[in-house]
Amino acid sequence: MAGGAAAQCLGLMNAIYASNKLHIPFKISYYPYSTGTYWPFALNFLLNPSEVLDSSVPTKGLKHSDNLQIGRIINTHPLFKDTYSYEKWLSTLRRFKLEPLLQVSRRELAIRSSPSRLMKINQFFKSVSGGFAQINDPAVNREMNLRFEKSNMQSPFTNNTLNKNLTVIHYRLGDKRATPAQMKHTKDFNTDLIIDPESYAQVLMQIKDLEIESVYVVSDEPNTAKKLLSSAGINAKTYSSAGNIWDDVYFMSQAKNFIGTKSQVSQLVNICVENNHGNSYMLNFLPKNASLRFTRTKYLKTKFLEPDNEIYSLDFSLETN
Repeated sequence: MAGGAAAQCLGLMNAIYASNKLHIPFKISYYPYSTGTYWPFALNFLLNPSEVLDSSVPTKGLKHSDNLQIGRIINTHPLFKDTYSYEKWLSTLRRFKLEPLLQVSRRELAIRSSPSRLMKINQFFKSVSGGFAQINDPAVNREMNLRFEKSNMQSPFTNNTLNKNLTVIHYRLGDKRATPAQMKHTKDFNTDLIIDPESYAQVLMQIKDLEIESVYVVSDEPNTAKKLLSSAGINAKTYSSAGNIWDDVYFMSQAKNFIGTKSQVSQLVNICVENNHGNSYMLNFLPKNASLRFTRTKYLKTKFLEPDNEIYSLDFSLETN
């Protein structure tokens, strides 16, 4: 698995589902640099030591990986260089749709964000890889809840009484600021642009009995997110737990109304809000396999900030924490 803490959490949920279906234990290998952004392993507190095979698999061709800033683009990543590398060879395979042949040869099931692909797993496969699917499976949710409780952490998977007045917007910024610059180099990384704040304003207009004083924004850059929303007439309060993603996820899971995106953080929170019988509005996220388990979720189209917007830069500066 790869990606930030929420992406890792979705990967763990996929692993639990596969383990339950095949009746065999799982082991995790984590690639902290493969997304082009540095994200350290964040799941130790949810795992038994026997479930971790390797928590820091190196990326071939990437040198000087020490002292990288969490959430920052890795400018020295092999895919950003003009020279040929193992990573560029894999990129070529993906471009010509040859990577599935390599995956079958090593008995690897690439989930590709598809719940139906995950559900088809059988004994032929020795491993699964991402992008991992968003699933709302009761047995998996119960297992995740037990793992959070065992670690003495507040569990977003607990079926709690919701805060009936709370509306939360999740605004993903961070390394999305570098998207236009990334797209010039490679299509292998996340190429989603930043959501236009007007799209959030349009969703708020759809919510009945909205308590305007109880609208919060959670973001990897809360001050920037608040400023963007203000430009669309949304006076949202910021919620920031000084960099603790799990506190953020728990807070969002308690919302009566949650507005998210295709971000893995939003996908994880969407599962928890469904589990708590809240309402979700997901922008720019049209699931490949519409699940009947997401009965309280509306999927909406969105607008993006244009690539020439001043918010974009490969050399962006992150807020503290």
